[in-house]
Amino acid sequence: MTVPKKPVAAKPATARPAATKPATPRATAAKTAAPAAAPEYNFTKPYKMLTGADDGEFCSKVSAHLNAGYVLVGGGALTVIGGKAIVGQAVYKASNIAKKPAAKKKKKK
Repeated sequence: MTVPKKPVAAKPATARPAATKPATPRATAAKTAAPAAAPEYNFTKPYKMLTGADDGEFCSKVSAHLNAGYVLVGGGALTVIGGKAIVGQAVYKASNIAKKPAAKKKKKK
């Protein structure tokens, strides 16, 4: 005696990505974007107010200025605008301050 087979329930269709070959190192390198160039800062001004979002980019900006010889002026500033923290820090570099020429002394006769 044979047992009748039960009908198989249809499985819901799921989207599966098509099988792809593993990328070769050369192909992967060609597809990756070039690294972003580091920002260039103007280090000629004697005094600056650095501002930006409270993130790693701002910290890098302050660190770059400290490495270039700038000194922190007072404490930092913080405000919140639309739920985003905005920070600021004043810095100065004494060597960039223009020195006035010495006044000429008048000769006495």
